[in-house]
Amino acid sequence: MTQPTTVLRSEEALALSTPAVAVEDLWFAYREGSWILRGVNLRVPSGGCWAIMGPSGAGKTTLMRIMAGLLPFQRGRVVLMGQPLGRQQDSTLRRIVGYIPQQLGLVRGLTALENVLLGSLARHDGWGTALGFFPREEIERAHALLAMLDLADKAHEKVFRLSGGERQRVAIARTLMQDPQLILADEFVSDLDLPRAAQVLDLVCRLARERGLTVILNLHELQLVQEFADHVVILKNGRVAFESPAIALTWPLFREIMEGKG
Repeated sequence: MTQPTTVLRSEEALALSTPAVAVEDLWFAYREGSWILRGVNLRVPSGGCWAIMGPSGAGKTTLMRIMAGLLPFQRGRVVLMGQPLGRQQDSTLRRIVGYIPQQLGLVRGLTALENVLLGSLARHDGWGTALGFFPREEIERAHALLAMLDLADKAHEKVFRLSGGERQRVAIARTLMQDPQLILADEFVSDLDLPRAAQVLDLVCRLARERGLTVILNLHELQLVQEFADHVVILKNGRVAFESPAIALTWPLFREIMEGKG
């Protein structure tokens, strides 16, 4: 059986939209000559939820960290919201690109409210916020986000006392506090069971569509991709092996891609 590499999408439709992300011939290696990404090309239009899948070691997290501005790359070009990503991330990009790592990046000893307020730091430059003093309007906004995510009663609870699903929602609130146009979420529901993961993804993708945001998710479960993502990309051996509307990726096709050679 031939390894499918066909891109099942309307090139004309994608070309008409302004991309949130454009990745061109991207190469990356942690050690010289040991390429993790091998000429990745990716174009993500603004709006909606995209999913990245692939076997372990395919380069999913590496690609996500590069797009988040956390890893310098050796070759290629990455453009986020119309701005090229250089060796040092522009302050504007730090404001408009929200990143949720697999371990969420929350400060466990701080309260839910304090963690959400950290999302506003890029808008402030001064000793007050450095010491944890935020303007009243930011505090009110943080409370409103927690309330929207059904966490109003957890605002002053330390993060380490929260459940896994509650911590996920705190991380989402912190990211929304940043006012991003693009959200990158790296396997951030991998520690949740399927029903709880579905609840979190439903929330993220619904908020993205309501607010006109673009979301790119690293996911393992095909069921979740089919239910919540608009589009899916499969990485394999550091390359894009498949791309299509999520609904077109069936179980037999997914197995063929994952088990095929190359």
